[in-house]
Amino acid sequence: MGEAMRTSINKRFPWLKFAIPIVFGAFLGLVVAGVMHGVRGETRNIPKAPMRIHSEVPNRVFRGDLTGKKLVALTFDDGPADGVTTRLLDVLKEKGAVATFFELGMRMRAYPHITQRAIKEGHEVGSHTMYHQNLITLPEDAIRGDITEAKDVFREVLGEGPELTRVPYGNSNDAVKNVAGTPLVYWSVDTKDWESKNAGAVVENTLSNTRDGSIVLMHDIYDSTVDAVPEIIDRLRADNFEFVTVSELAEIRGVELVSGETYSKFEP
Repeated sequence: MGEAMRTSINKRFPWLKFAIPIVFGAFLGLVVAGVMHGVRGETRNIPKAPMRIHSEVPNRVFRGDLTGKKLVALTFDDGPADGVTTRLLDVLKEKGAVATFFELGMRMRAYPHITQRAIKEGHEVGSHTMYHQNLITLPEDAIRGDITEAKDVFREVLGEGPELTRVPYGNSNDAVKNVAGTPLVYWSVDTKDWESKNAGAVVENTLSNTRDGSIVLMHDIYDSTVDAVPEIIDRLRADNFEFVTVSELAEIRGVELVSGETYSKFEP
C-alpha cells in the first residue's frame, strides 16, 4: 500500500488507528485466558466421575424417638427387577419404611434408574455380587473378578463402591471374606419367599420369626413378596417394631462393622 493511499485512508477513517490495536489486544486476551483456563484444569470437556447420589429421606417414624421401639431390617436380594422392585419402592414410600437392597451387578447395570431411586428415597444398597455365582466353588481369581466387576458397576451407577456385601446362597469361605473388602451380611429370618411364592406364607414366616434386631431375608423379584410387604409392615408396627437399614441397625446397637466379618442380626 502506497504512502498516499495510507494518508487518504487515515484522513477518511481516523478512528482506525485506535480500533485496530484495541481489537488485537482483546483477541490476544481471549487467547491467553483460554490457555490459562486449560492449565488450571477447568475445561468442561474433561468427563467427571458421577457424584454420590444423596438420599432424599422421606418423613419416617424411626428418624424420631426410638425409645421403647423394637427394630428390624428388611432386606431384599436379587434385584433390581423392572416392575417388581419399582412396585416395592412405591409400597415402602407409602408406608414410610426403609429397607436394604442387595443387588446383582448385572441387574443394576440393566436398571440403574431403579437403584438410583432406591438411594434417593433413603434406602440402602449393598452388593449381591455380579452374576449370583456360588463363590465357594470358584478359584480365588474368579471370585475376585466377580466381586470386582460388581464394585465397578456400583461406581458407574452410584459414584462409589458398596459398603456391604451379601454373598449368593450365604456361601462364603476365607477366600471370599478376604476378597469381599466389605462386611458380609447374612440374615436371621428366612421368609422362604423363593420357595412358597405365596404372600400369606411370607407374612406368617416373617411375623413368627422376627425379633428385636432381626435381619429379614426376602427377594424383590417375586410379585408375591411385594404383595406381602404392606401387611408385614402394618403388623410389625402394631407390635411396636420400626424399620431401619442394616447399617443403621448396627450403628444403633453400637456395632462397628468390620470388613470380612459376618453379621446376621443385631439384638439389644
